[in-house]
Parts: sequence; C-alpha cells; structure tokens
Amino acid sequence: MPNFLLPRCAHKDWFRNDAAGWSDAITVCPWEYYQIYGDTLILKTMFEPMKKWVNHIADITEKTNLWFGGFQYGDWLELGAKEGEFKGDTRDNLVASAFYANSVNIVCKAGKVLGEDVSYYENLYKNIVSAFKAEFKDDFKTQTEHILPLNFGLCVDEERVVKSLTELIHKDGDKLQTGFLGTPYVLHVLDKYGYTNLAYTLLLRKDYPSWLYPITKGATTIWEHWDGIKPDGSMWSSEMNSFNHYAYGAVGDWLYGVAGGITALESGFKKVRFAPKPDNQIDWFKAEIDTDYGKISSYWYHKDGKISYEFETPVNAIIEIDGKVFKVEKGKYEF
Repeated sequence: MPNFLLPRCAHKDWFRNDAAGWSDAITVCPWEYYQIYGDTLILKTMFEPMKKWVNHIADITEKTNLWFGGFQYGDWLELGAKEGEFKGDTRDNLVASAFYANSVNIVCKAGKVLGEDVSYYENLYKNIVSAFKAEFKDDFKTQTEHILPLNFGLCVDEERVVKSLTELIHKDGDKLQTGFLGTPYVLHVLDKYGYTNLAYTLLLRKDYPSWLYPITKGATTIWEHWDGIKPDGSMWSSEMNSFNHYAYGAVGDWLYGVAGGITALESGFKKVRFAPKPDNQIDWFKAEIDTDYGKISSYWYHKDGKISYEFETPVNAIIEIDGKVFKVEKGKYEF
C-alpha cells in the first residue's frame, strides 16, 4: 500500500505495509469487486497475491493460528481514545486476528469460484476460528471488540455477545464508540441479530458522535474524525484532520443492503433480492444501483398508516416483504 494512503503520522515507524485492516484490502477489494461486477478476472489476477498475504501473516505472527505482534493501527481513531490520541482500548491482537480469519475465508471463497484447491486454507480457517474462540473466550470490552467477532463468525456464544454489545451501546448513551475498523460492520451486526431499530437510532443520531453530526457543522463530505470540528467549534487538530476522508462512509453499504434491502443473489447482480427493512424513525427511503443489466431501485415510504413499496429490477428477482416471498421477472412492482 502506498504510504500516502496510510495515516499521516510524524514517526517513521508508523508507515508500515502489513497492518491488519489496511493491508487486508488485498483480499477484501478483489472479492467485493467480483461480487458487484461478476468479473472473475480480478480474482484470477489477485488470487496468488491474496494467498501470499495470508501466508505472510502466518510467517510474522507471534502466535500460531492468530495474528499477534508487530505494529498495528488497530481500530484507528476509535472514540474510546484519549484526547489527542489515535487508538482506544480495543486490543490490536484481537482486531488483527479477526481480520486474519476474514482474509483466509475470502481466499477460500475466491478459490472455489476459480475452481482452485483451497483445502489447505479451509483447514487453516477452521484452526483460526478455533484458536480465536479459545484465546478470547467472548471476553470483549469495547464496541469494536464485540462487533468484529460477531461479524466474522468468531464467537463462542453469539447471542450472549450481541446482548452484551447492545447493553454496551445503551450504556454509552446510544452512540457509536467505534473507529475505522469497527464502524463498517456495527449496523450490519445489529440488524443481523434483530436490533434493526437500534441500528437506525445510531444512523439517525445528530449529536456528536454520529454520521449526521458533521452536517450540523456544514459538512458536505465525510470527515476523517468523528469530531473533526468539535461541538464547541474548535478543531480536533490542525494536522491529520481531513474533511474529505471516506472511511466512515462505509455505512453506505448498510444503507443500500439493509435499509434499501438490495442484495445480489448472484455476482454482478445477475439475480437480485429485495428485502428492505423500514423504520418509523424516517418517513421514506430510496436506493438505486446502476448495474450492467440496468437500474435497480428500491423505494419505501409511510402513507396512510402503512408502508408502501416500489421496486424496479432489470433481472429476475426475489422480493421479501412482511414474511412473504415473491419471485418476479424484470419489471416494476408496487406493494
């Protein structure tokens, strides 16, 4: 990864190329690209580098089947950090091990798409999951320490962990305490375990910290810091304080996939699923995606005491509303 993409810090030792979350882009990005566009070329091109990356982790770790040691950015700019610091209480080894598991799992999925033998990596993934559970035993302290294992399937008792997470969020005042690596997954995790309303509460919060707080300060772009401009009008810092820094914009994935309910049942959106999840905290929501097959649109709104839906699909689709499933061909539909 080029140094200009890394956090801007004065100390030369902070410019490293093998930190979890950042360098895992080598597995995450090709897989996401394939999911969206359905093009296997990027998987073919990147499969060997993807394997080299997870093999590299195995070479540098201080603990077998986990990722311990070395420099880590951790949950960068986590809200639990002290004033003027970049990292909070989320443990680097937990974050790194969780992303190690995720990258190995992606290698397995990509290899299967390409028809490659991934039995070694499938076994490695099982060992990582087992080692993670044995090492951390669901003893998670911060929001991100709960979120990553829940999202990547690394918990011993998922229901107990998600209960602990929601209690922690309420204790924190129904607000985020996550940094760069926990934020993309928090709403997905809450929705997955039936806490969609709480996810919307976090999404729509306007007070600091929140996605909408910067708008109250005149922002038209995503900030690098939740408090790039503080409530009192002062700046977090005159350095490393970008006001056009997309990391927290990762919430867009949840907006399209859960609020709008648009997901690809086949890579490249060759087949689509609509399963929007409305909430009473907003009046309406619309999401549109331009694909190689045409525009996909999902729109829901409150009217006359009920929720109405409008969908447009250029391909065959499945629509799921209120527990009912409809199989449809390309076209426009209203419910």
